[in-house]
Amino acid sequence: MRPTFLLTLMLFVSSPAFAQEADGGAPGLGDLLKRPAYFAAWQEMIGAETPPDWVTEYTATLNGPPVPNIPVAIDGQSHMLGFTCKPNECGDNQLYALFAPDGSKAWALMATAETGIVWLGYPDDRVRAAINGVLKK
Repeated sequence: MRPTFLLTLMLFVSSPAFAQEADGGAPGLGDLLKRPAYFAAWQEMIGAETPPDWVTEYTATLNGPPVPNIPVAIDGQSHMLGFTCKPNECGDNQLYALFAPDGSKAWALMATAETGIVWLGYPDDRVRAAINGVLKK
């Protein structure tokens, strides 16, 4: 399931239809988190939890894999889904973060070998279905 999602994201990178950043690269999760509203929503989401060290390090550095964000529609509004993972152990430590259109709220599915699947940010059924729908493609 997850390797297929990563392959799908990589195909977006090579697609000319995918929106590109001014520097030519596709925007990733770190690009979203450089915006104050998105970072505040991220902080609120993970602040209610005790995240693994790799998530804490990512929050401090925004240094993660160059995987582009993808738009996800919920009730006709475009949310953004970003991805990060633990360096050198990506297969067993992944985080998929979905942001409200204005960046005011964030939810995430975190999958690790240690804890299994954990939902962050108290997503409702619509948000869970949207994230799961992308991961099943």
